[in-house]
This record gives sequence, C-alpha cells and structure tokens, in this order.
Amino acid sequence: MDHAHIHKSKRQAGLALLAIVAILGVVAMAIFAKWAMSDAQRRLRKTTDIAKILDRVDRAMVDYVTQHRRLPCPADGRVVSGSPNVGLELAACASQAHGVLPWVTLGLSEDEARDPWNGRLTYRVDPALTTLVPRLMDMSNCDIAGTGSVGVGGVCRTPTPTCVANPATCTSPATFLTGKGLDVWNGVGGAAGWATRINNRPLGTGAAYVVISHGESGAGAYNAGGVFQPGNIGAISLLPLPGTQFAGDDEMPNLANVALTLPAAQGTTYRDAAFNPANSRAHFDDYLRHPSIAEVLKNARLKERVH
Repeated sequence: MDHAHIHKSKRQAGLALLAIVAILGVVAMAIFAKWAMSDAQRRLRKTTDIAKILDRVDRAMVDYVTQHRRLPCPADGRVVSGSPNVGLELAACASQAHGVLPWVTLGLSEDEARDPWNGRLTYRVDPALTTLVPRLMDMSNCDIAGTGSVGVGGVCRTPTPTCVANPATCTSPATFLTGKGLDVWNGVGGAAGWATRINNRPLGTGAAYVVISHGESGAGAYNAGGVFQPGNIGAISLLPLPGTQFAGDDEMPNLANVALTLPAAQGTTYRDAAFNPANSRAHFDDYLRHPSIAEVLKNARLKERVH
C-alpha cells in the first residue's frame, strides 16, 4: 500500500472521529439543555407549590385571629408525627426554639404544615400577640383621629365618643402598632439597609408572625420524625459533598432550633433574602411569609375605625 493511500485513510479516519466527537458534543449539549430546563421547571413547580401552602397558612392565621383575637404559640417541632400533642400550640411562647407551625391548633392537616421537601414549617410570633389578656390582635377600638396613648397592656383605649371630639381618649393605629411584632430584613445594605427593613417593630410595621420553609436544602428545618436537619451550617465556601444540605449566612436567623430574640438586632433579624443556590455562605433557599400586624387585622376585619 502506497504512502498516499495510507495518509488518505488516516485523514478520513480523523475526520470521522471529529464527526463522532461533534455529534457526541451536540447530544451532550442537548441532554444538558434538557436537564437544565427540567431542573428549572421542577424548581418553578416547587415554588408554586410552596406559595400555595403559605397562602393556605395565611388564611388559617386570619381565620384564627378572627375567632380568637390572638395568634397561637408555636408547636414543638421535636415531637414525632403520631404522638400526643403533635401540632398543638405550646402553653408559653417565651423561647420558641424548636417552634413549628401549630397545624392542629390552626385546623390544618400535618401535610399542610410541611413544605414540598417534607420539612415542617418553622413559626415565630411576638409573644405579646398570643395572650388572652390583653388581646392585642384587635385594633377595632383604635381611631385615626386619636392622639392618646395605648391602654393597659398596650391595647387600643376604650374611646369616649366621639374620637373626633375627644381625640385624647382614643389611640391611633400608629401608636398602637409601635413596638409590636417581629422584624424581617432582606439582608441587603448592611446597617443602613437594616434600618429600612421590610418589617420594623420600633416603627410600627412589625410582622404579626413569620412562617419559614427551609427550601430544597431542608437545612434548618425539623422533619416529621422530630429531627432537626442541621445541614452544612455556617461552613466556609467549600463545595460540599453531593447531597449535603447547606445553609448560608442569611439563613442563620431563620433556623428552627434558634430561640426568639426580641427585640431583634441586625444579626438576629429574620431574613427574607434573594434566592441563591450557591454552595457557599451566600446560599439562600428559604421561603418566608411575614405579613404586618395591620395587614392581618385588616383581613380579619379587626382594623381601626375610619371616619
């Protein structure tokens, strides 16, 4: 066989190999694109699912406030499913470490108190809003014309009709709401950003409650077995092993085993940050609901009087 023929055969073989490599590359890209699309679709579906779950929780909270004019304390997330008292609110709200949504107290099923990744929903509330006396989840005695202070225990004062004629006997909504509820921040802007946080207790825009899904990672949630899922919490920005749960810096205040801090400081304020799937300290995949007290009372038809 002459050298020209051998050279031609090698060139043809090389071209054939390049063609195979190109085809395999196209196939790999198609598979990756399909995987990326399916992953995005799966995340969108789960996001839609958790939104529906949290919507249902918000409605249950409003119904409870309408009936009882108070909010419930958390249930103990360490109680195993099927055990007595599982899903029932605790008698006291002081610590709230291990606190999860009290689904039985709210008239929900256990499935309705878990997120799409089977983590129990973490729940925090200002203890002052859970008491039978005084009942602070009621602003119907407050009046926009009021200039007086709050009554005993922080309630709206019983007005001397009319508040327009006797404003000092009436409490304004702003006065009533100041110093109540929980703080929530998006984690952006440092101290200056925290000063303009989403829910600001000292300024009267505190959240009535905070409900937290710990997302796909599940890090920071209690599961149905009453076991806390710590994940790779507070770790340095190193790539964890496959399947490792990860919780970033902004998720630290949201963990289900962390006690309530009231009033909150910048480092202990609940975080509703932007989604970030990175396996680093920037990771954030929590989903939160934190309506203001005024919003809940409006929906429960217990808002202030308006002239």
